[in-house]
Amino acid sequence: NARWDRVDLDEYHVHNLEAMAAAVKADTRMMFVCNPNNPTGTVVESGKLRSFVVEMAKKTTVFMDEAYLEFLEPSEQQSMVDLVKQGHNVIVSRTFSKVHGLAGLRIAHAIAHPETVKKLSKYQMGVVNNQAALAAARVSLQDRDFAALTRSKNNEALNYFQSYLDKKKWFHGKSRTNCVLFPASKDGKTILAETEKRGFQIRIWDYQQREWCRVSIGTLDEMKAFTKVFDEVVA
Repeated sequence: NARWDRVDLDEYHVHNLEAMAAAVKADTRMMFVCNPNNPTGTVVESGKLRSFVVEMAKKTTVFMDEAYLEFLEPSEQQSMVDLVKQGHNVIVSRTFSKVHGLAGLRIAHAIAHPETVKKLSKYQMGVVNNQAALAAARVSLQDRDFAALTRSKNNEALNYFQSYLDKKKWFHGKSRTNCVLFPASKDGKTILAETEKRGFQIRIWDYQQREWCRVSIGTLDEMKAFTKVFDEVVA
């Protein structure tokens, strides 16, 4: 029976921190912040976000989803984990499904205060991870070359696709991850059916009373093939 208070993004599809702060009420139990954001791929400037999280954590628990953080260059990866260590009321979640390429193993982790972890453990359903997944996750943390290669390949394909959208003059937030959100130029069901018929799957999101296409970034060759198909679909 929880109440969900949704706060719209700003005009650039970035989190509107002022609006989010204003939405916090006396009975707000948790604030959820995904940075970089899904499905837009946009990023809040780290200095602004850090001070915002510190202030909001005085009022409620702040859940930081950092699943896409490692798509940023290491020097830009300003995690909020240190706020947990400093005693702030913050939970940080990370995953091995993105840059680390272990989506099939379904392994992730959260960093929080011991008392918070105890509360969360009440909702844990059985054994979550197997030994193979844990071993792969440990090794992947040391494989910085693979992470760098993933970022490089993703950025190459991402830049190509966002340039394609710019040439079409289709609005999109400045994505820094492996997904892009832009307005659907025709009925969403039609776009889904026609792209799938041609061998590609995307998602349609309903937001602000209109439909949006969410496209995951593949290899450069895959994105080149997709844009040709998409031109046919929306023609």
